[in-house]
Amino acid sequence: MAGIYKNVATGTTTLITKKGGVSGNIKKILIANVDGHQADNVCVFLEDETASTSTDAGNVKYHFIKDVDIPYASTLVLEDCLSFDSKLYHLRITTQNASDGGAANLTIIIK
Repeated sequence: MAGIYKNVATGTTTLITKKGGVSGNIKKILIANVDGHQADNVCVFLEDETASTSTDAGNVKYHFIKDVDIPYASTLVLEDCLSFDSKLYHLRITTQNASDGGAANLTIIIK
């Protein structure tokens, strides 16, 4: 995998799309909080989109991390048990500002 580089804001972002042709053979995920002033709350998960929409509560989610606050100017590195079958699951991140629910600003690097 050459790498995926994304800037994400508040809400849910698909990092690797199920059946999208990108391998789920992940070694490391870096999540940097570049918000400028706040901690950002982050969830990273696999999702089996069996329901009609990506936000449907009926979808099955398998969390790598859930509700982790990443302080401003800090980077969280995930590097264990990250590989998955990208033919079966989406890799998604959900984020929001931890203090006031305002806009988050993260840089994600997947290798």
